Amino acid sequence: MFIVDEFKFALKKYILIAFAYLFIGVTCGLLMKEAGYGVFWSFFSSAFVYGGTIQLLMVGLLKAHTPIITVGLVSLFVNSRHMFYGLTYIEEFKEIRKKSYLKFLYLALTLTDEVYSLYTSSKFPEKLDRTKTMLWINALSYFTWMSGCVLGNIAFNFINFSLEGIDFIIVEFFCVVVISQLITDKSYISTSIGVISSIVAFIIVGNNFILLAIIFSMISLLLLKNKIIKKEVDKYE
Repeated sequence: MFIVDEFKFALKKYILIAFAYLFIGVTCGLLMKEAGYGVFWSFFSSAFVYGGTIQLLMVGLLKAHTPIITVGLVSLFVNSRHMFYGLTYIEEFKEIRKKSYLKFLYLALTLTDEVYSLYTSSKFPEKLDRTKTMLWINALSYFTWMSGCVLGNIAFNFINFSLEGIDFIIVEFFCVVVISQLITDKSYISTSIGVISSIVAFIIVGNNFILLAIIFSMISLLLLKNKIIKKEVDKYE
């Protein structure tokens, strides 16, 4: 049956990010527990926020009793990068929405950095149902992330050493993702925009540059949207 072939193909691709999702999820769960939030909160945040970076940042914001409006604004800016992932697949997603709004909604809400990387670097066999394969990739990633967050929260009870600096794992992970994307996709536009925006923002405001860097990146990507889309289309023609 095709559904078996689609699952096998999705699993093969998903393995590339599985361990990273698991380990970063565990890290998030550990930090949540250290901040005083139990298993329920780890599960709840991973299931409904599912933002990776913002979940790790959210732990510090919650510990500092940051106003909910500020948390919302930070989440909006940090996760705004996800809007640009859909630009490459906007026409495909429109077709999926016509057939099944639920499938479209699930794919849109679970399109993360790493899943997008798998989409763009994978050549889907013609015999497979592309939508079902994408759904499997998203579902496997989503399940792994939630499992990692819950396991990390539980594992905290059995750890007797300091967790200081453990959140640096996300920096290492994104470095690997960026390097992998550069090697496989050979597209330097998005990466260059991110690096330049970060440097400029750092020069302007110093250590608290992340929000300004994201704003600069968003503006640059919007200005170069047509060029980026054309490059992606040409790549698959």
